[in-house]
Amino acid sequence: MSTVWRRIIASLGLKSRSPEADLLEPDELARWYAGLDLKQRLAVSRNLASRVRAPRATRDPATLPAVARGRLVFEQDGPRGPIALHHLKVELWDRDFGTPDDFLGEGFTDADGAFAIRYDPADAGEGDLPDLELRFFEPQHTFRKDGRVVETWRRIGSERGPDDHGGLQYDFGTVRVPYWEYDPASPLARLLVVEEGTPPTAYAPGRSLAMLKAVAPIELIKRQHQLQGRLGQAPSLAKIQADYPESTTARMERESPGSTRSDAYFGERLLNGMFSSVMDRDPEAPGDAQAFRLYLPWNAYEQDGRHCLPDVDVRLRLVEGRLLPVRIILGMREPGATAPGSPVTRRTFTPADGADWEAAKRMARVSATLDVELGNHLGQCHFNVEQYAIAAHRNLRRNPLRWLLMPHLREVVLINHSANGFLVGSTGYITRSSALTERGINKRLEHLMGSYDWKGFAPATPVCEGHRYAKAGQLFWRLLGEHIDAFFAEHGTELEAQWHEVRRFSDDLVTHSVPAFVCRYLRAKVPGKEAPWFVRSERMDLDAKAVEPPPKAVSAVTHTDSPQPGEVEALKNLCRYVIFFATFRHAWANNLQWEDAGEVLYSCLGLRWGKGGALSTEEDLDVAPEPDEATEMLWISWMLSKTNYGFILSNEEEDVHPRLLELLRAHAAEFAALGLDVRTVSSRINI
Repeated sequence: MSTVWRRIIASLGLKSRSPEADLLEPDELARWYAGLDLKQRLAVSRNLASRVRAPRATRDPATLPAVARGRLVFEQDGPRGPIALHHLKVELWDRDFGTPDDFLGEGFTDADGAFAIRYDPADAGEGDLPDLELRFFEPQHTFRKDGRVVETWRRIGSERGPDDHGGLQYDFGTVRVPYWEYDPASPLARLLVVEEGTPPTAYAPGRSLAMLKAVAPIELIKRQHQLQGRLGQAPSLAKIQADYPESTTARMERESPGSTRSDAYFGERLLNGMFSSVMDRDPEAPGDAQAFRLYLPWNAYEQDGRHCLPDVDVRLRLVEGRLLPVRIILGMREPGATAPGSPVTRRTFTPADGADWEAAKRMARVSATLDVELGNHLGQCHFNVEQYAIAAHRNLRRNPLRWLLMPHLREVVLINHSANGFLVGSTGYITRSSALTERGINKRLEHLMGSYDWKGFAPATPVCEGHRYAKAGQLFWRLLGEHIDAFFAEHGTELEAQWHEVRRFSDDLVTHSVPAFVCRYLRAKVPGKEAPWFVRSERMDLDAKAVEPPPKAVSAVTHTDSPQPGEVEALKNLCRYVIFFATFRHAWANNLQWEDAGEVLYSCLGLRWGKGGALSTEEDLDVAPEPDEATEMLWISWMLSKTNYGFILSNEEEDVHPRLLELLRAHAAEFAALGLDVRTVSSRINI
């Protein structure tokens, strides 16, 4: 037994029972160490830390007789040919069968992806010629409590060279590495994952346990309902609802019948619920600061003809501090109409219309639910953040910007890859449960992505004292600004020194962004006009984007390898925007799913055309979701709201700068007063 192992065993108060131990594998040793308590880890660390952390012995490269060269590029070419994989760590090894491989040397690719590693063939072992292998590594980091960064490297791939190489020169040539590639078949900036393949990253281990804990109590419920349906004994919607945990709206109705169907609650959820949306002023009431409008143009998209999804135009008014709907205009297609731009009949409803008013509110509520799932949630958070994640992983390695952004960009491509078939696509839940066809959903997402830009973004101001969502958003935005300003003050010199990585990051963002989309109505009403009714702070600059041919939706940060005046501030704004949507905005849309989409008859993704039309009472189950869709809806809403892992304040991976944690903790009471438990805000999008 080696002296090292005797020391480890002795430090734990154990005795060896055998003169010689079996060879331990690295993963065995890692699991064993992870299972020790703090006192035991400290005992082991005292004996091994100096050896584990000791750098490899360095030698003057000029004294080493052999050299291996090559160039790393992305798998897919750009418009000008191969794209360099810059600043990636590369190691040269001698492959050995049955014994540990021998390290020969290391280096980094330069700005053009080229590398040269000098080595000594004798390091392969006495009487052994090296079997060359090139290994590639990407950087990882954690933060210590004092804000210092600890860098590590994760192996991402390798390239085999020749066996028994006896020469002093070897050229690996141009090595194509399939690393964070864009999907050429998608109009959106999406990650390419081949069939049966996996994304180039992985969930943190604790996330799987959190998912299982959240879903396990309801998984059997859903499966039982689906089995009953396949046997021709589908349960009623009332039975399905009763089998799941009681939702917020169901509890409120039990305690105070009619409360969640009231006009006041309708307006409150548009302000502070999952449906929280930008509230434009009413353009037909110029100068009236109490009048607002929410417009959802669904007739522009292909529909299945089975569900009813009209254009929805809601006019609202502030009355004694409460936002109340006062008029709803629905642009109704004929049943069975599927084509975009189908003829519509416009019908207007007011509170004086009694049951018809309640039916119109329900239709508007369902429309808002679909809009938030495709827009605020899937589009503006998931897919929007993904485009920044891909560009960051492809380009940020030496730049300290990586330490700021990566904790908030990890895992989003994983959950989005799952959404490709689970939520959207030909068999996705949204496709089956809403009026939009697969083509309609794809076009809607393309239009939404064409309206998102970091430049000029700031959370909208509150419209009234009770607008908790807007107040919380502004507070979170302010704290992010303080955090980012401090980070740039600390790392600004090195950040600017590595500005060429920022340029490549910016170039990728713009190149792969969809064209800017401005609908005909806004083109006619906003660009070049004062349009005081239009809330500009959360929208892209329509004056710049509503031109022909349309520019890309995402604006460039820089076009040069060194920062020009104003570009550092622009980069700060981009970082603030990305972190805001990866954390606060996603948390608000995601965590309230069970509150606002936990009761099938209250809200769902689509109402069907029934025997008497689609504008009917909740008692008319012909228009409600079918049992399979109902149980799946409740399962999804519960899963999204209750899967808890990856919170900023928990910082399980220790990759978020402690300054942000301190800022949020210091203002936790302010957030709580606005209805947000800041402990429930995730550091990234992983659900």
